[in-house]
Amino acid sequence: MNKRDAYLLLKSISGITTKTIGKIIEEVGNIDKFMDLSEKEIYNLKNINLNMKENIVKYKSHFYLNEIKEKIYKNSINYICIEDEEYPEKLKNIYNPPLLLFFKGDLSIINQNLNIAMVGSRKPTPYGINCAQKISRELGQIGINIISGLAIGIDSYCHIGCMMNGGKTIGVLGSSVDNVLPKCNRPLADEILSKGGLIMSEYNVDTIVTPGNFPSRNRIISGLSDGVIVVEAGQKSGALITADFGLEQGRNVFAVPGNINSDMSKGCHKIIKEGAKLIENIDDILNEYDNNSFNYYKNSIEYDISGLSNEELKIIEVIKRQGVLQIDEICDNTGIEIKIVNAIINDLLLRDLVVEMNNKTYSIN
Repeated sequence: MNKRDAYLLLKSISGITTKTIGKIIEEVGNIDKFMDLSEKEIYNLKNINLNMKENIVKYKSHFYLNEIKEKIYKNSINYICIEDEEYPEKLKNIYNPPLLLFFKGDLSIINQNLNIAMVGSRKPTPYGINCAQKISRELGQIGINIISGLAIGIDSYCHIGCMMNGGKTIGVLGSSVDNVLPKCNRPLADEILSKGGLIMSEYNVDTIVTPGNFPSRNRIISGLSDGVIVVEAGQKSGALITADFGLEQGRNVFAVPGNINSDMSKGCHKIIKEGAKLIENIDDILNEYDNNSFNYYKNSIEYDISGLSNEELKIIEVIKRQGVLQIDEICDNTGIEIKIVNAIINDLLLRDLVVEMNNKTYSIN
C-alpha cells in the first residue's frame, strides 16, 4: 500500500485523528508500513486507546479501502497526502497541516506565481463588493491566483472578480468537494473549474459538516497563500480568523479601509491598528513581494478618459473621491441636472469606466 492510501484509510476510520496517526508513524517509523501490522502489533501500539485499536483492526483491509476510493473516483475527485510531491509546500509547513487534500481542477496552479487569499463579510456593502471585485480582477489580470472560501458575500465576489480577466482562483471548502456549500454557490464552483481553477477540501466525501469545519478551513486558505487581504469585516467576523492564521503562519496581512461609521469596517480597522497593511490599490500589495515580473504593471491601470467632456470628467472625479454614490448624490455633488447625469452614467457604464452596484449606486470600475 502506498502512503497516500494508508493516510486515506486511517483518516476514514472513526475516532482516528491527525494526532493518532502521528503516534502510529512515530512507533512504526513509516506510514506505508501500517498495512503490514498484525492484529497483535496493533493492540501493542502505545498511547492509543483500546476503542481506536479495535476500529483499526476492524477496518484495516484492502476491501474497505477500495470502497472509500470508489466513492471518491465516482465523484471525479482526486486526492493527495502530505508526503506527496504535489502537496503544496507552503501548506506543509503550517501548524497542523491537513494530512489529505481532496480536490477537483488544476492543482499545479498553486505553484504558479503568487497566491493571495481574499476574505470578508458574508453581508458586504456595495463598497466592499466593489473593492473585492476590483482588487481580485486586477490581481488575476497579472497572473496572481486568488484564494477564498467560496462563501456567499465577499468570498464569492473575489472569485468572480479574479475570473473576469482570465485569472485563476482557488476555492477552499469547509465541506467535502462533492458537497459544495452553500448550495447557491455550486454554479460558481463549476465556473471556477471550467476556467482552469481549483476547489479543494481536507474533508472526504460523505463527511458530516459541522460548524467547526469552517474556522478549521480558514487555516488552509491562509496556509496556501503568500498573503491575506481582509476586504470588509465586522468586529467578530470569521474573516479575522483567517487573518490571525495568516499572522501565525508568517504571511503578509492586508486590509482595505472603510467608512468609519460602518460596522463592516470595524474588523478591517481593528487589524490595521494591530499592524495589518492598509491597502488602497494593488501596488500596495505588490510592493511587499520581490518579483520583477510585476514591474510592468506598476501604475499601468489607468482610466481611458480620452474624449470625455468636462461634465463626464466631473462625474468621474466626484465618484472617485466619494467611493460610492447614488444618482441623486452625484447630482448634488456636481450641480448637474439628473437627466444629464443619467445619460452620462449610461455612457460611462458602456465604456466600463463606472460600475452599478445596486439601487442606482455607482462606483469607479
